Amino acid sequence: MRTALIPLRKHLREALRKQKDTLSYNLAALRYIKRQSEAELTADFFEEEMDEEKIKERITEGKKRKRVSIKA
Repeated sequence: MRTALIPLRKHLREALRKQKDTLSYNLAALRYIKRQSEAELTADFFEEEMDEEKIKERITEGKKRKRVSIKA
């Protein structure tokens, strides 16, 4: 019985190692894509806000920001 279990254990460990390597690779890729997406969204947000004409218009209008309540 032991002679049959040893190769099975080796095969199982090898299969699990391959699965772990694949999962780690895919997880790293997903994290990379997430970081790039967040960086792009942040860049777009700041590009919109940095338009000088809009900023000057807001300053000359003199309006204050409204308070918004967020419901969870």
